[in-house]
Amino acid sequence: MKRVIACMFFLSLVVRIFATGQESDIIYISGERWQLLSKPIIANLTLYHHLKNALPKERSWSTANWDGYTAYWSVNDESLCLDSIIVVLFNKETKQNYTSCLSLAKMREVFKDYCKQNTIVATWFTGDIRAGKGRILYYEHTWFERNHEYEQVFTIKQGRVINQQTYHNRVVVDGFSLATIRSQEDLKTKLPLNLKSYPELAEAKSVIFTVNEICLDSLGNLVDCNVKAFVWFSGEKKQKEVERLAKEMKEMLTIIHPWKTLFINGEYMPSDKRGFTFRYILDS
Repeated sequence: MKRVIACMFFLSLVVRIFATGQESDIIYISGERWQLLSKPIIANLTLYHHLKNALPKERSWSTANWDGYTAYWSVNDESLCLDSIIVVLFNKETKQNYTSCLSLAKMREVFKDYCKQNTIVATWFTGDIRAGKGRILYYEHTWFERNHEYEQVFTIKQGRVINQQTYHNRVVVDGFSLATIRSQEDLKTKLPLNLKSYPELAEAKSVIFTVNEICLDSLGNLVDCNVKAFVWFSGEKKQKEVERLAKEMKEMLTIIHPWKTLFINGEYMPSDKRGFTFRYILDS
């Protein structure tokens, strides 16, 4: 039963956090301030629960910071270290917000199993973390789905940095993006389907296209993508996949040049890197 409750708690946590873009923690690398695009404390749910209980209940929070705290980190002696935790409180007399640091005593109480010579080392954490600074080149309103102009990727094993990569991200080609299509007229101008060759569309109302797994080269050419086409029929809640229609759409997308191309952490990718779904309304 306890295991079921724990799983339900974790799932509710994931759904809640991943529903919107989140404010980052802060990390200092060689004395420079970076945005830490991760929340390492959440990797240990027991530790996370203890921290939540230790934080002031009256702290401010938002949909961009559900838990109402910002952790400050640093990389020291090839270890990921937690330096402090900041919360925002409201002064009822001045009617203003102010920041408060979690006391040293509470920090030591919550992280007592991870203190080494008065330093909290994140030995509970194993995985990759990203740190970014500079302008944002790519953004999705989900968790930390964004990329900065400059990023560092750390591979951590039980708190120790075992690998570090530094990247200079940039837009290499500015061109076509499915996100720039704003109307049906624009859509049909850029992607004109030969609808007369599809008798199966006679009673159809619209076509839903999904385009994902978009692969580009350094010149903005579409190397490959996955396209599916689902035809929706008027007056009926049913759909039918038409592979021939999807193939034609893929051919038209391949002809378009150039696509907007980003160079992100060593790879060329589209600005629509998660793909797109769009409706192609058919004329009566």
